[in-house]
Amino acid sequence: MSGKGGSPGHKHHKKDRACPHDKHLMRHVTAGEAVLDVCGKCGGQFFDSGEMFAAFGIKADPSYWDRAETGGAVKTGERHCPECDTFLLVQDVAYGGAQVEIDRCGKCGGIWLDKNEIEKIMTISEKLRPALEEERKKAEDELAKLGTPEFTPGLIAKFVKRFKT
Repeated sequence: MSGKGGSPGHKHHKKDRACPHDKHLMRHVTAGEAVLDVCGKCGGQFFDSGEMFAAFGIKADPSYWDRAETGGAVKTGERHCPECDTFLLVQDVAYGGAQVEIDRCGKCGGIWLDKNEIEKIMTISEKLRPALEEERKKAEDELAKLGTPEFTPGLIAKFVKRFKT
């Protein structure tokens, strides 16, 4: 895929963005299925909502690592969101001895990671894997206990008939 954002999955940026760390203009870099904003000076990356998964897979997706057992204090930071210019929130994410402090926007859902912080997020996700697999297994077991519902053709026909008249 090209960095021009030609496929339907790419988000077209309306404007160039300034790095929230050092205010230098960021460049667009293709990573996986996403076009990221990367600062050439400090190496930080800005991810629009959904771009972490699109760029680096499930271990980078916030739904994988943004959990009660990983969250520390969240406070208003000093950096501004490069998308909507609100103050970014600073969030501690830690698990299994790995820790990272990320900046995320409470308005647009964007996430700013300083250089090498994506690797820390993925390390935390990897450490969470056994707990997540156990949760998935429990959910599958609960679904199996429910069994498969049986619908008789007569019941469905009666239901549909009620709404036709």
